[in-house]
Amino acid sequence: MALGVSACSIIPDNYVPSFVKPYKFDIQQGNFITQQDVAKLQVGMTKEQVRFILGTPLLNDAFHANRWDYVYRLLRADGQTTQSRYTVIFENERVARHGGENLPVSPTDLLGPDSTTKVPTEPLPSEKPADDIKDSESAVGGTERAPVLK
Repeated sequence: MALGVSACSIIPDNYVPSFVKPYKFDIQQGNFITQQDVAKLQVGMTKEQVRFILGTPLLNDAFHANRWDYVYRLLRADGQTTQSRYTVIFENERVARHGGENLPVSPTDLLGPDSTTKVPTEPLPSEKPADDIKDSESAVGGTERAPVLK
């Protein structure tokens, strides 16, 4: 009995068993840009071309309209944080220089091997009545059909 009572004092007050803890998931914020994306950029490109390659910048400062900042942050379920930042500077509406830090080489470097897996999709079936329903039958049985509203 004394052993059972003393064991309770070992467990901290905020202890939660692992089977009760909520599921945690990765949180991604910002523009995910890889070195493969950045390799497509060239000095002299227009803003539209940069937007097509890298997407709309996360930070677009009204006071610095010639500077686009692409920021990305990944907070993993285990608490690890990864951040990257890429900046594009324009002069006369064209890329003058660009650079950044902590960019992954490819999506799989940061997000894992499943990040490039495409989910197979099939086209929607054509909208025709099923072969087993005759024109003279209704879908629920009987010979009368409901009126079609147009």
